[in-house]
Amino acid sequence: MTFRKKLLTVLFCIFGLLLMVERPVFAIRPYQIADDADAEAPGLWELEYGFVLERLRSEDSKVTRFEFPGEVDLDYGLPWNAEIGFDYRAQALLVERESDLIEPVSEFAIFYKQEFKTWKFDILDIQIGGEIGIDFPTTRERRETDRFNLPAFIAVSLWDVYDTFSLHFLVEGEVVELGGKDDFRLAFGTFIDYPFPLYKDLRFVAEYGIEKFEEEPRQHVILAGIDWTNPFNVIKVMGGEGIEYDIAPFFWFTENESVVEWGITAGFEWAFP
Repeated sequence: MTFRKKLLTVLFCIFGLLLMVERPVFAIRPYQIADDADAEAPGLWELEYGFVLERLRSEDSKVTRFEFPGEVDLDYGLPWNAEIGFDYRAQALLVERESDLIEPVSEFAIFYKQEFKTWKFDILDIQIGGEIGIDFPTTRERRETDRFNLPAFIAVSLWDVYDTFSLHFLVEGEVVELGGKDDFRLAFGTFIDYPFPLYKDLRFVAEYGIEKFEEEPRQHVILAGIDWTNPFNVIKVMGGEGIEYDIAPFFWFTENESVVEWGITAGFEWAFP
């Protein structure tokens, strides 16, 4: 498939669904690929902050990638079941063999997320949503080409299955350096959150994702951790509508390679008017 056909397919899927509804890759925390179909409530802000420490391995060196100050995402709920988001991420690499700190890398993106439709049933609610964004050329290499990345996804969420857990699925496409390289990345992600039986505010979270970039081997990610809503009633001190903390280790596997890359992420989500 040519680049033009790939791009038209992604845009048709996103905007076609937007036109079908009545006005109604950056993953949500702590996931690496996956996202849900839900938009922030109208008039509410949501601040997400996350830190990642990741161990990368290659044939000639080991690399530690850490995000500092990390990833900051600020979303605002719009009146028509949508949200706009601003995402900033900063990374640095430490090469063990050379003990060198490579120049930090930063990314900035703007996203628009739309809920399309929600169906309510006795045993679960089904929701469909999507997002499209622009990833600006903030790194030195991308500033030289002055090209944008264009990510977009469609998500399906199964909420409150048997009033117990939620399950989410996502398909994402991203055009890399639009009008330049025109490379295409395709990803699939799914995650589950399941409350602990004796303490509903503490939930087990797990993710599986797969990513394919042009001719490179497919990569798989597995994540498992915990998400804690309003621990020790901290919302009384912080204020706002709700707060969640999370921590989760994750592992990346590349097909036909014996090397496993791993990392850990921790952060929070805070909603406020």
